[in-house]
Amino acid sequence: MRAQEEIALLQKRINELEKQLDNLRLSRRVLMDLLEQVEKEKNLLSSQLQKVKKSKKHQKGLIKKSFSPQFEVYELKDYIREKT
Repeated sequence: MRAQEEIALLQKRINELEKQLDNLRLSRRVLMDLLEQVEKEKNLLSSQLQKVKKSKKHQKGLIKKSFSPQFEVYELKDYIREKT
């Protein structure tokens, strides 16, 4: 009888451990999916930031080019106002 009780307890323990193992496998899959999703979002954000950076750099260059002659005109107008 004692051996049968021990076998029953071991069978019960094996079942519990198998359930835990299944849960761990499921948890691992969920975590890997989340990690993959975060990596994709990070790459997307990085790409968007690179585009914004490139656009801002381009705009800054255009502004610098377009304002440079205008500033010279404003300086000339200020000079003329001071002299008159």
